[in-house]
Amino acid sequence: MPRITKTSHVMEALLAEINRPETQHGDCLPSERELGEQFHVSRVVIRGALARLEQEGLIYRMQGKGAFVSKNKVNQNASRLTSFTQDMLQRNMTPGSKILAKEFIPSTPFLSSKLQIPREEPVFMLKRLRMADDSPMAIEVCYLREWIGRQIADHMVDGASLYQSLAEKCGIRLKYAMQTIEVGTLEKTERDLLGGNCPRCTAIITRQTFDVDNNVVEFVESRYRSDRYLFGMLLDMEKPNGSV
Repeated sequence: MPRITKTSHVMEALLAEINRPETQHGDCLPSERELGEQFHVSRVVIRGALARLEQEGLIYRMQGKGAFVSKNKVNQNASRLTSFTQDMLQRNMTPGSKILAKEFIPSTPFLSSKLQIPREEPVFMLKRLRMADDSPMAIEVCYLREWIGRQIADHMVDGASLYQSLAEKCGIRLKYAMQTIEVGTLEKTERDLLGGNCPRCTAIITRQTFDVDNNVVEFVESRYRSDRYLFGMLLDMEKPNGSV
């Protein structure tokens, strides 16, 4: 094999191996020493390539065990308003959630703006660890209007569906949402919640959800494992008048 000197070239070579049809999620990559010998480069170059692959969610690393291929991302259609529970059921996965916190808190100017409520009005905060087949997928923090929280607080237990509770306990019919997706970095406590092998890079999803009367129902901020989740959407081309 010819000598490879750049981190990007090593990364491309490893990507080719990862993308082979026979490569499976969880397959262990060779050690840093073995990769260095294979590509005739220093371990510094190998570590740089592995770090970039980990940041992009293509591999995950476990302390003392090595680097592993990450191929089983859950694909979510980011152009449709569905609950996490619905997404998992549609993929024949068992949804789950663990309540991390639920309480009424003072609002902030930011939350008041997002929920379109007076600044002095408290909000109900629901923080959950979202699971799929008992595997952590995301940390979700949801903020709701006070009256909604009063109606559903006692019903929000581990495994309960928020959207189902909104419909059954509050008579709320959701219509649409405004959603943003950006890349961020997880804190150590968040990585611990999502699993010891969770990459530092995360997809941060914020969503402002409205009912059929155009009232804001919730504001949500979620941090997803970048190695387990893939967001896809259908984009239509807007054609100017007279164009083909």
